[in-house]
Amino acid sequence: MKPITKLYLKAFIFSGIPAVFVLWVTNLAVGIESSFWELLFVASIFGILLSLTLVSLHWYQLKKHGVEEITNENVGVNQTLKLRSELNRTDLVQKLKSDPITRKMEMTETENGIVLDSGMSWKSWGEEIKIQLTANNANNFDYLISSSPKLKTTLVDFGRNYEHVNRIKSVIKNIA
Repeated sequence: MKPITKLYLKAFIFSGIPAVFVLWVTNLAVGIESSFWELLFVASIFGILLSLTLVSLHWYQLKKHGVEEITNENVGVNQTLKLRSELNRTDLVQKLKSDPITRKMEMTETENGIVLDSGMSWKSWGEEIKIQLTANNANNFDYLISSSPKLKTTLVDFGRNYEHVNRIKSVIKNIA
């Protein structure tokens, strides 16, 4: 099964099943009698419409950010990238602080890297971007960049984490 099809199915299941339950509880509270099939039909329509809308917007945003082929790695909300650079940690911090996008994020330096907090937006509840120094060889530094949503139940992020990882890559590679 294609990764995008799996995401459509996952979004349908995780929106349709709770919709059946909420509709059933609401009908019980109000005193409306509904058959199982009525509830299932309404919840299925809700799940289909919600999954089509959310996943299609997610897919569109990924394509907008340069994703040509949807794979298991780039369709998800957790994104990672390994990168080698001549930038040491101190220089990387300065570049991140001077970048127009990353300077707006809350930055915390840790023992082996940097953590950026993107904050909430209309697209998400916020993301946590980790930049870990994994190896230090003379003038080459290996970094592992990962971006994940703060809300662990996030199914689609409209390409936000993919965008964050590529933004950090462009800052490190001096493309930004």
